[in-house]
Amino acid sequence: MRKFVSIVFILSLSIQTQAGICKIYGNAGTYSGETLKLYTYSDYITLTKKMIAESPVDDEGYFTFLVETDDTFQAFLDLDVFIGYIIIEPGKEFDIVLPKKTIRRHEDIINPYFKPYEFYIRILNNDQTVTAEIKKFDALYKTGMENIFKNPKHINPGLFETQIQIIDDSTSFSENPFFLNYKKYKLLDLRVHTIYKNKKAVVRKNFSDEPILYKNPAYNTLLKEGLGTVLFEVYGDTLYKLLATNAGWNMMSRTLSNYDLCYNQEFREYFLFINLYNEFYKTPIYKNNIIDVLYSSKKYIKNKYLLIAVNNFLDNSLNLITGNSSLDFRLPDNETYMHSLSDFRGKFVYLGFFSTDSYPCKKDILLIKALAEKNPELLKIILIFKENSSARIKGFLKDIDTKNITVLHSDDNGKVIEDYNVRAYPTYFLINPKGKLALISAPGPAEDFETAFFKIKQEWKIKQARKNKN
Repeated sequence: MRKFVSIVFILSLSIQTQAGICKIYGNAGTYSGETLKLYTYSDYITLTKKMIAESPVDDEGYFTFLVETDDTFQAFLDLDVFIGYIIIEPGKEFDIVLPKKTIRRHEDIINPYFKPYEFYIRILNNDQTVTAEIKKFDALYKTGMENIFKNPKHINPGLFETQIQIIDDSTSFSENPFFLNYKKYKLLDLRVHTIYKNKKAVVRKNFSDEPILYKNPAYNTLLKEGLGTVLFEVYGDTLYKLLATNAGWNMMSRTLSNYDLCYNQEFREYFLFINLYNEFYKTPIYKNNIIDVLYSSKKYIKNKYLLIAVNNFLDNSLNLITGNSSLDFRLPDNETYMHSLSDFRGKFVYLGFFSTDSYPCKKDILLIKALAEKNPELLKIILIFKENSSARIKGFLKDIDTKNITVLHSDDNGKVIEDYNVRAYPTYFLINPKGKLALISAPGPAEDFETAFFKIKQEWKIKQARKNKN
């Protein structure tokens, strides 16, 4: 007898509208004794995971999820090596198939760039689902892109339109609004990255006065990644002045309301948040200002979806703000001796994240050596390599005297790299003697780091002298 055990997550607390139940079930014998978890993104800008249901897998391999919802939205099963996507539809039942359980290899565990294999979950009892429609569309889209970009230096306009028409016609049978919007914005994304040059016009025509699709991945991917810097590109002079003077969210929103892209308040606020989000990671000098603006926004934002996104961003970003405490770690060196960042309290620390495969790292290492020799008592240098291989790191450092440099391996799960939000190699931070972050995205040794360090060091000495007098 099948033993179905599930935990239901309520997606809507509305008592005015009766929600539908989406039932997802199946048999996955290789997961027997484990608990499967179904997630969605609580917002599509920060991509913060949110568990919506979980189910134990019984001794016979059976599992069941029940999800109560009024909306159609994308969910996924995180199976470590695999990520399986499914579109939740109110009132539907899906009998699904999962891949055989696979254990991640050691080289994948230590690789911070490891990406699970992504796929659309196969549904056995119904082939007229939004999941199946998106799976078919994405396959056609991929083929179309391959044909269009055979010669990336010259895109044939006629071939482009032909491929777009093939994709559109082959999926014209669907009337589901979620799928139709997904297709619309995926095709628009393709145009934005090929033939459409005026991004401002794209936003005005396709977003400014249209409903905001907070739960549609294609809509949000285009708005965030393809168009998410438009406000600073078009109105940058005004926005940078407002940021520099800590004018606050309300002033920024009111100022933008005078421009044609931003007459609609709901869209204006959502698009402003997206632009601030991208600017936070693009321009380190304004990180603190953007945090202040988004804190002030919580007094004014009424839309629940935007408020969730803002709170997710603030929760995720506060770790890496100038003046905050640096995140401690305990990592091994090439001789397996363990070192913690807190061991270096009382000194300035120049923290660098390196990769043996990075050409810029290979260029910087000689400059790092020279820097370490100049200031061994004033400045401690720590290099954390993403690799967990002593042989590779020793090969990279061949003929380099690391006497004044602490060389460490990343932890097995790459947590330190995730904690410091390392996206490229090399990446540097400066930490003051109290363990506080003094510079985020600090200059590299070839980018006049010494001048920046000298200024911060002098300011630190003056501050300490004043404290001692008091």
